[in-house]
Amino acid sequence: MQSEADSLTIIDRALDAARADEADATFMSSDANVSRFANSNLMQNMSEISAELTLRVFVDGASGVASTTSFEPDDIVEMAAVAREAARHSLPLPSFAGLYRAPHPALRATLSPLAGRGQGEGPAEKARALRTMFDRGREAGVLFAGSYSTDTSSVACGNTNGVRRYSTTSASEATVIAIRGEESGYATDISRRGVDMLALGREAIDKATLRSGVHEQIDGEPYDVILEPPAICEVLEWMNMIAFSGQSYEDGSSFFVGNLGKQIASTNFTLADDAVDSDFMPFPFDMEGLPKKRIAIIENGVARTPVVDKPYADRLGIPPTANCWALGAPEHGTALHQSVGAGDTTREELIRSTKRGIWVTRFNYVNGLLEPKTALMTGTTRDGTFLIRDGSVVARLPNLRWTQSMVEAFSRVEGLSQERRRVGTWFNAFGATIAPAMKISGWHFGG
Repeated sequence: MQSEADSLTIIDRALDAARADEADATFMSSDANVSRFANSNLMQNMSEISAELTLRVFVDGASGVASTTSFEPDDIVEMAAVAREAARHSLPLPSFAGLYRAPHPALRATLSPLAGRGQGEGPAEKARALRTMFDRGREAGVLFAGSYSTDTSSVACGNTNGVRRYSTTSASEATVIAIRGEESGYATDISRRGVDMLALGREAIDKATLRSGVHEQIDGEPYDVILEPPAICEVLEWMNMIAFSGQSYEDGSSFFVGNLGKQIASTNFTLADDAVDSDFMPFPFDMEGLPKKRIAIIENGVARTPVVDKPYADRLGIPPTANCWALGAPEHGTALHQSVGAGDTTREELIRSTKRGIWVTRFNYVNGLLEPKTALMTGTTRDGTFLIRDGSVVARLPNLRWTQSMVEAFSRVEGLSQERRRVGTWFNAFGATIAPAMKISGWHFGG
């Protein structure tokens, strides 16, 4: 993790080397550690210190991007030349009005407490927590698999209009699968403040042992479904790409096209990009330097806005949303802090209100490209799928295939829990998804 002075010095060198009409740059450094485990044994402990500088230049309205992991002056000059050459072979960006010009160019933040080596979650501390979890699992006849990672990072960005941003940040993330024979349970968390491995272990054990030995099958009719936050996170990852990005809106594949300001989901469903919630995964700015704020994507069921970077805000003629997370990224806007609004009940009350339903812990596989205009997806369940009958969990179910339009599903939300849980995403170094448990009527399972 680099200091503010060192990070901004590297940013300044890149911008000085740009020699373009405009330019912006990002510099990110990270100190990460991951512990992987299987069969209740620690299998791997790996640490990595890394850093990367990215420069985007604009020449005659066209952009070019280049990156380097070497920060010597000559290497930065070479990187800038590559970016300029890429810009010369690119088409001008339609309607692009230029990079941000901030009235208050300096924005600094330290997001603490830092989670990482030397902060109570180093490799030795993590190994001790895992050993205690493994011991408790053996008492329940359960073996554990999963991972436990920590990261401390510094992030800086700037542009030739004088914008400068810097922040330090941290994250701890764990996924736990408890396995007993053919039965399994799952738990996960991600946080700026550290994760409770023993609590995750207990949750996974509970899912692995609930209705142990009692198995049933289902028919092919639709069932009411109760989705845990990890399952919701999985479908929202796909919707982020096929519906919410600037690119999907511009190319017409998003179901937002023609529907902004219209009711597309249940009135109790709200989805926002919320990087300013201190209880979630806060981060102060996007990689083009715009300060973050809460952006409603779907509000009380009404489609509000796609999320965009600066070039696509100009191109589409919509207000900027501060959603650039990689200079020149083809999505042209990504919601990395997806936040589903809470309800006013509990997961247990959702179960008790269900006459004929299925409770899903998580999805193992999702294909979200079947029909983007309706967000038609297919996938399978895993690590805890349960049959609900007359308000009670009566049996375990095998992993189930499902095919469902998420536009249709979110228009049939019958209830949301008050408690929300954080879930990490594999591509997301800045944030996560936070969601309640959700009850949806008429979900299409295929056996």
